Amino acid sequence: MASRGSEFERSPTEGTEEDRLVRYGTSMFGGRPTFTLVRRETDGGGEWTLHELLPREQAEARRDRLERDGRSLSITPVEELVSDVAGDDLLSKLDGWTWDEWAGAKVARLDPTRVRALQDVVREAIEGTPGDSAEVLTGGAGFVFLPETAGVRLAVAFRGVKPIQRIDRMRSLARGVARMSDEECYYWYAKCRSPSSPNGEKALRVLLTDHIE
Repeated sequence: MASRGSEFERSPTEGTEEDRLVRYGTSMFGGRPTFTLVRRETDGGGEWTLHELLPREQAEARRDRLERDGRSLSITPVEELVSDVAGDDLLSKLDGWTWDEWAGAKVARLDPTRVRALQDVVREAIEGTPGDSAEVLTGGAGFVFLPETAGVRLAVAFRGVKPIQRIDRMRSLARGVARMSDEECYYWYAKCRSPSSPNGEKALRVLLTDHIE
């Protein structure tokens, strides 16, 4: 029997290499997906966890930079991120990419209340992306790979909504993120995770929810 590592290095069973490279758009990593969204079931309902996918060395370097500024970053091998929700079809669902030297840098995990508040912005962000988005939008457990633009938009929403307690403010932030251009989303994601901008998330929340009394 082949080892799990060698199986990860197999080519996809469908489509050419060129087809696979363009599925998730152009990125600095050759067109592969750069985010994954995982849904798990809890006693209170579904929860979402969003990770940015990076070469392991880059993920570790980002974690080290944040730790020097007193912040933390959880990184996990890509296979482990999805193994408990992908079932027996794990390898076929990994889309033919080699992930053994890659890790997921955690963006945020949202509880069921925040999942419900962001349902619309998530649906709009991943509409038309490769894969079966129903796995993460409806009941049950599953995951979907995301192109960079969709992942960055969701990262802004996830980071912004995480500490909010009021439902009306959560929904206001979600609507604001949905209206942003891609360029605005990239700006705010960089600002929210930069060690040199510790108040980036607060500034985002003020921008999008300050009108709520």
